[in-house]
Amino acid sequence: MIASKLKLKHIHSKQLQESRFETVLGCGMKLIVAPRPGFTKKIAFVVADYGSTDSTWKHDGKRVTVPDGIAHFLEHQVFKKARADLSDVFTARGAYVNAHTSHTQTAYYFECTENFDDNLDTLLEMALTPYFDKKLVDTERDIIIQEINQYRDHPGWVGFQQLLEGLYAKHPLRIDIAGTAETVSAVTPELLGMCHATFYHPTNLTLLVTGDFEPGEVAALADALADKWAPKLPAPGFQRLRPTEPKSVAKRKSVRKMFISRPRVLLGFKDAKQPEGDALTYRDVLSSLAMDALFSKESEAYESLYNQRLIGNDFGAGYQCETGFGYAVIGGETPDPAKLEAEVIRILKQARKQGIDPEILERKRRKYLGQFLRAFNEPEGTAYAYIGALGQGSELFDVPGMVERVTVGQVNERIVELLTPTNYTTSVLLPQGG
Repeated sequence: MIASKLKLKHIHSKQLQESRFETVLGCGMKLIVAPRPGFTKKIAFVVADYGSTDSTWKHDGKRVTVPDGIAHFLEHQVFKKARADLSDVFTARGAYVNAHTSHTQTAYYFECTENFDDNLDTLLEMALTPYFDKKLVDTERDIIIQEINQYRDHPGWVGFQQLLEGLYAKHPLRIDIAGTAETVSAVTPELLGMCHATFYHPTNLTLLVTGDFEPGEVAALADALADKWAPKLPAPGFQRLRPTEPKSVAKRKSVRKMFISRPRVLLGFKDAKQPEGDALTYRDVLSSLAMDALFSKESEAYESLYNQRLIGNDFGAGYQCETGFGYAVIGGETPDPAKLEAEVIRILKQARKQGIDPEILERKRRKYLGQFLRAFNEPEGTAYAYIGALGQGSELFDVPGMVERVTVGQVNERIVELLTPTNYTTSVLLPQGG
């Protein structure tokens, strides 16, 4: 590697004893280098600020709408180039490569212990060079439709998707990330090319690398390789369009029968409006601490539900949020969905009235900090911690301070605000024939 002429910003956390280096490459792509000295494994991610909810936007004053599931389709298609399926190129070098699409991001990454320079070159070629051959697109369409049909038989996914449809009336979060067979059938090479040109421009991408690197050298390498593949075009101006989501849930209860051995029930509670940046992350911290305090396996609620034989080991509760949305989920398998729902609501009413014990909050605070710190023990955890911060538009190094300044009063206020017994949805799966 050669020395970098780029100006790297060194960001250090005294509390965490962690550092990262940031810059913007010549092509406009953001670079984050998170050194992990002493590790042989090296990881690189290209993350597009583009997910399944980005199906409508405004460009040059015109409204653009594309078929649901196209972001996921594009993720599949990006591997296919005229010279080869690039996943085979990574494999031939002994590297592991994968990709995933969420509601707000698409990420491509590889892990390797050797040939890092060549693998980074191929990763950037993959993300930055569009190639949408009709025959390859048609072949991939059939594969994606098979994938969609397979997920229809997966109770965990079906129950969760049914929950989102019950929570959201207008937000595209209610739509399956992969779309439907019908919407996927409407995807064309031209539409894929338009989405790539809009959302895969370097200015909408972040390159994240973690491993035993000298930051200046890896920055110089990334700059040269990205410049080789990046389009010499200005950034397309676009404005994401989102409908106004009502405060109330879309549907009180949804029930579906499947070939399962035991019923499953999920209760969902939504934040219709969300703050941004660090304020969003702070809300995430408050909500996650509240859910853990109320329903973790160490809680009185869990013990009560377990002793009543209403839940099994898969029962859980959590909070998920990114820019523009947030929701809490509680549930799992149960022999009696109606009774479990009633008991959870009873527990929430009690928590809203009495609040949580300050000693319990202190234990959950230490647990949260321990899990956060362990993420920096190896490259994979480090990478995903940064990707989560990208999704919330927040400063990762500020999280420990947020956790430490949480008060029991703030957590109790969050419980009252979020976990409303009069505004939630229930997703129920019942055994076929039961």
